[in-house]
Amino acid sequence: MISVIIPTLNEEKTLEKCLMSIEAQSYRDYEVIIIDGGSSDDTLDIAERYGHRILRLLQRKPHDVGFARNFGALHTHGEILAFIDADTILPSRCLSVLNKCFQNPEVIGVMCRVLPLEGNSIEKVLFECDNNMKKISSKTGILWLSYFSCISYRREPFIKMGGFREDLNACEDYDIALRLGKHGKLVFTDDVTIYMSPRRLRDWTYTGYVLRYLGYLFQYHALDHINNFHNAIR
Repeated sequence: MISVIIPTLNEEKTLEKCLMSIEAQSYRDYEVIIIDGGSSDDTLDIAERYGHRILRLLQRKPHDVGFARNFGALHTHGEILAFIDADTILPSRCLSVLNKCFQNPEVIGVMCRVLPLEGNSIEKVLFECDNNMKKISSKTGILWLSYFSCISYRREPFIKMGGFREDLNACEDYDIALRLGKHGKLVFTDDVTIYMSPRRLRDWTYTGYVLRYLGYLFQYHALDHINNFHNAIR
């Protein structure tokens, strides 16, 4: 079984399309866990209509997505954990491709190709650059070459390693990839393409987005923590 974990906070504009894309999956052995951080809009109403499990949490700090994902992972039944955001659209073959990749017992995590949903040409180029770097990192095993993160992990090693670091304001997905990558293969597949809203890219501006994450990566490797100097909220 694949457990799809979705943290939410006021996602009424995006959640339904995300859930519809999951409903359309050709692979049917899955469950959906929604971890809500206190939405005040119609997010919970939308989630309840689809009959998925909803776990409610109070926000502990501005950036608590790692905490929410870890909490969701502890309440899953699947052998595979797929972490997505509420503004993500999965192609109908996505879970099937993930399941196929995990048939290799050496694989511990799988990342799919990602493109911006209704993105412009600049956004597509930026996303493709990230895709190409992930592909190179996956093939070489040198994960620090890119901002490498996976959509899915095997549940047992993920839980054993303590999941996402909750003390990081950013780079928690990069961190778990580096740690789990020492115990198995992290693979990139372009058999399917996931579409994600480029809203953060637009909010932060293209140059600001790149500079922000370069700063985060520097802090992570140099200081082993991230100063929340941009007040980043995901």
